[in-house]
Amino acid sequence: MAWDRELFYDTQPRAEAAFAARLDESLAPRDPSVLLQVVRELDLRPDSRVVDVGCGEGAHAFRLATHFGLRVLGIDPVQRHLDLAREARRDLAPDIASRVSFERGSATQVPVADASLDLVWCRDVMLHVAHPEDAYAEFARVLRPGGHVVGYQVVATDLLPTEEADRLFAVMGVVPSSADPVVLDRAIADSGLQVVDTIDLASEWGEWSEEQEGRASRALLHLARLLRRPDRYRAEFGDEAYDVMLGDCRWHVYRMEGKLAGRIDVLRRPAGG
Repeated sequence: MAWDRELFYDTQPRAEAAFAARLDESLAPRDPSVLLQVVRELDLRPDSRVVDVGCGEGAHAFRLATHFGLRVLGIDPVQRHLDLAREARRDLAPDIASRVSFERGSATQVPVADASLDLVWCRDVMLHVAHPEDAYAEFARVLRPGGHVVGYQVVATDLLPTEEADRLFAVMGVVPSSADPVVLDRAIADSGLQVVDTIDLASEWGEWSEEQEGRASRALLHLARLLRRPDRYRAEFGDEAYDVMLGDCRWHVYRMEGKLAGRIDVLRRPAGG
């Protein structure tokens, strides 16, 4: 029997408008401030010592010092990031500025003594670490017994085909194995750190940014233009810039599609460890 498209649509329930209206309702996605809430629930004392791993230009280090009165060491392997962070510190109130410092370092080389920190903050870094097992072992080394790790990163899901993952990760500087949640779980277990909580954010941060700024739909529009007229953008900006922009747009779209998912790990060094 031939498929009759008009008959098919005539026999379907007319729910399009109601369904669309329901989809327009927010699911109340959590936003990036959930990371600060996780730190708040640790109930750290003011002046507790913290390292911000991969601090960039210092924004998260400043927030930790401002919100909780913590003493924060920001570390980063890129000197330009450290220079910009130190410059930004000059604009802070003296009480906050005095609580924050910056040094060269990385996830696998934290420049502090053993058992000297109360918290390791690590956001959007582990994806770029070739050996996450070394990073988590380093976190365990620098934490005092009872100290915590609060880490956030994006991980690949089963919905992301290998070919797409390879193409995306190569241009975004991501170590493919470090985006694998199984690899991360094994590295955490081998470090001796205890898992206090693992929070699956799925697409929530992407939904939140779309609701606030329309970021995902803008990335999708840009992706369509990049794919339709690559010659236009390659000629003006060059192949490398084109590939980076293409990867960035795909990153936001894949996160909304569920091919990438946000994840928070709350870890603890055992009191007797």
